[in-house]
Amino acid sequence: MALEFSWQMPLCSPAPTPGHWIQLAQAVEYAGLDGLWIPGGAPCADSLGVAAALCAHTHHVQLTVSVPAQVMLPAALASTLQSLQSISANRVRLHLPDSEQHSLHKTFGEWLNRDQRNERIGEYLEILQRLLSPEEGGFNYSGRYFQLENAGFTKRALPAPRLILDDSQNTTLIAAHAHQCLLRSATPGWLAQEIRRLGEASGGRLAYACSFGLIQGDNEDQAWDAAARQLAANIQAHSSATPLRRLARNRHPLRQFELHPNLLQLRPGEPLYLVGTAQQIATRLQELHGLGVEHIVIQDQPTVSDVLRFGERILPLLRGQGLRKESL
Repeated sequence: MALEFSWQMPLCSPAPTPGHWIQLAQAVEYAGLDGLWIPGGAPCADSLGVAAALCAHTHHVQLTVSVPAQVMLPAALASTLQSLQSISANRVRLHLPDSEQHSLHKTFGEWLNRDQRNERIGEYLEILQRLLSPEEGGFNYSGRYFQLENAGFTKRALPAPRLILDDSQNTTLIAAHAHQCLLRSATPGWLAQEIRRLGEASGGRLAYACSFGLIQGDNEDQAWDAAARQLAANIQAHSSATPLRRLARNRHPLRQFELHPNLLQLRPGEPLYLVGTAQQIATRLQELHGLGVEHIVIQDQPTVSDVLRFGERILPLLRGQGLRKESL
């Protein structure tokens, strides 16, 4: 399988800038990346509305919309996704994030316990799958959390969006419903173990995605200096408790947080960053692909220049390694 890339849209900033989102989306398409990752949740702009707007300004990139299950009833979400599929020419994918993360369920007014949330999301996924399936006719549904009458009688015969679930969600639900699993940002050793675990549970049919920050430099020193500038606020917060120690052989002091070659993490639970030259980053991406990761989501890079540099410097290296599809 080819290695796929989605660029995460910066929708969670305090001052939304739709004009910038359009420029960034068009740059992603121009640079030859595969998709846009459109995050959702309480601090973000509405992912479904943004996706609808971007349909008019892009032609080829996949649009992955992240929608917490607490935001919409399954029938309403299915109807909206069908509309997006229609106006985008079937370019939509759906990410249902784990509401347990960041207590999203409480933010949106849901106070069920974890077992009840698993039961509810199970019903939610069953209904959504039936409503989006072109083969499924109309039906009634009576569950503990949802009751529907005459559901799906007016739906259109459109391909169902591929479903992405988080690795922190219930393994049985992932194996039964997901096409792809979003793994938490982690080192290759942990990712390999998680892919084996989920592969056994799903019978090997799952695909895997993972998100990383990305910091490039013309040479190795410049890359780590750029990381120090970009992450200055986080570094300062960390070093107030733990002073940075300078490493031997004149290595950059930030490299004490290098968990694996070219993978930086300041604190457990925070995103990992790919840091290095284009060749070093391409080598790490090749390693991740070898573990079974087929989809990389690039996050925390909000500028058009970041996108273009990725397309100009890294994608050709991956194409030379046989990890990219041939351009149409």
